[in-house]
Amino acid sequence: MTVCLSTADAAGAYAVMEMVHPPNVGPALHVHPRGPESFYIIEGNYTFLRGVETIRLVAGQAVSIPAGVPHRYTVGSAGGRALVICPPGLEEYFQSVAARLQRGPLAIPEEFAIASRHGQDFLDHSSHWGIT
Repeated sequence: MTVCLSTADAAGAYAVMEMVHPPNVGPALHVHPRGPESFYIIEGNYTFLRGVETIRLVAGQAVSIPAGVPHRYTVGSAGGRALVICPPGLEEYFQSVAARLQRGPLAIPEEFAIASRHGQDFLDHSSHWGIT
């Protein structure tokens, strides 16, 4: 993940990140109460669950998830790369998890607590990054 524009750089409104994903992974179902999240697919294919709607995207397509709407995504079998416009502060979740992982394995409850502090509330543990 590369932070292209931090929340501070965007006057607190959002962050922009480029994410590279390995094949067949994705986060557990979650919401962002601080703002919407949008994805522009650069490479690969992704399947999103937005509320009850399933959306399949390929390179060159985009999707927006309104604030507070439960969602998740799964990357296709070739992996993928996406530009993500995130709710404010979300880049700090990824940075905090990366820093914490420097000390050793991170249990899911601890990761989810970090996420909650940075505007991402997980709704379940199902297949979080391929962990069941």
